[in-house]
Amino acid sequence: MTVESLSHLETFVEAAERGSFTAAARVLRVSQAAISQRVQQLEQSIGVPLFRREAGRISLSEAGQTLHEYARRILAL
Repeated sequence: MTVESLSHLETFVEAAERGSFTAAARVLRVSQAAISQRVQQLEQSIGVPLFRREAGRISLSEAGQTLHEYARRILAL
């Protein structure tokens, strides 16, 4: 796993747990656009949407819920 992959997973977990790309951006001290781009790259690399995006709100898709469980474990290691 590359450093970039870990960064994308960290971004994904922060967004998932905070329910917002903007809140994740504040915590990670990057722009909201950077969060969006990292999540999009992660989604493209695994080929499934991880979030449902509705009127400025996000929620985890089924695949996102599964990845979230594993990503938290990976990052804890």
